[in-house]
Amino acid sequence: MTTVIGQRNGPLRNVPEEEYNMKNWKKAIAFVVSGAALVSFAACGSSNGDAADNGSSDSGKKTVGFVAVGPEGGFRSANEKDIQNAFKDAGFDLIYSPTSNSDQSKQIQAFNKFVNDEVDAIILSSTEDSGWDDSLKKAAEAEIPVFTVDRNVDVKDAEAKKAIVSHIGPSNEWCGQQAAEFLNEQYPDGANGIILEGIAGLSVVKDRQTGFDSKIASNQKVLESQSANWSTDEAKTVTAGLLDKYKSEGIKWIWAQNDEMALGAAQAVDAAGLKGQVTIIGNDGTEAALQAVADGDLAFDIEYNPIFGKETAQAVKDYLDGKDVEANIEIDSKTFTKEEAQAALDSGERQY
Repeated sequence: MTTVIGQRNGPLRNVPEEEYNMKNWKKAIAFVVSGAALVSFAACGSSNGDAADNGSSDSGKKTVGFVAVGPEGGFRSANEKDIQNAFKDAGFDLIYSPTSNSDQSKQIQAFNKFVNDEVDAIILSSTEDSGWDDSLKKAAEAEIPVFTVDRNVDVKDAEAKKAIVSHIGPSNEWCGQQAAEFLNEQYPDGANGIILEGIAGLSVVKDRQTGFDSKIASNQKVLESQSANWSTDEAKTVTAGLLDKYKSEGIKWIWAQNDEMALGAAQAVDAAGLKGQVTIIGNDGTEAALQAVADGDLAFDIEYNPIFGKETAQAVKDYLDGKDVEANIEIDSKTFTKEEAQAALDSGERQY
């Protein structure tokens, strides 16, 4: 028996019934397989997968990407832990992406991935203040708000600037001013000193120096400024070399732009038999530095308060809720003399 069928774009022809039935059976199988594949594809497409795939997580929480600095010392550890805890408490899904060795390229990769993943907001704690224009332009185009914390970024492109909603953190210029004013009080007739700087090119380094320069008296002589890259060991080596180099001039003070370097400078001063003869100032307000001030190894310490996670989380929440957010949210900090450092340690309230 034969069945007459029509060919697409061809003439009618006679087909044996067995062949006709086999063709229809194969078509049915193909239809079922195709339908199953479409169902599978649709299921994959609707899945959130990682929290950042579609902005909000499976739980319905807003997703925030945190482009972080990572391990760098007492301040950094306290700051990034506080931010993580604050966003968790505020009900966000925070994706923490630290770099290492101040590797900006990895930070840029993390930032761009957050943009591609369409997170709800990005927190940026930059290793360097420049080089962010292209990434920020992508964020602006994707309408993803960016909040810089701790360190400002230097943005030239007008479109890139639109991505940044607010900067949150203490004032680095204020820190430098406090160091200068303390030295002016300690040495009203002027004295020779050295400065231990952080990693070159960072806004924190430039801002602290700008603050220092704006207040330091003209009779204070900076013999040399040298980077010790935030490191205790490197600061010890650099300070030892400078103490020897300027032995005849007589170094009377050392300002270190962070606590780790101040502690290294104190070790070098002690090893040179000059403890008590050189005024050393630290910057950050870590527990180790406050103990050194209380013990007389450092003369003065300037806090750069790392505890501003709640303020950051609140700024992000307010913006996502459609509220106005200040362009600059400055976090208050303190300074510590010997008595003040001891009192702070005794209080048991320090978080870092």
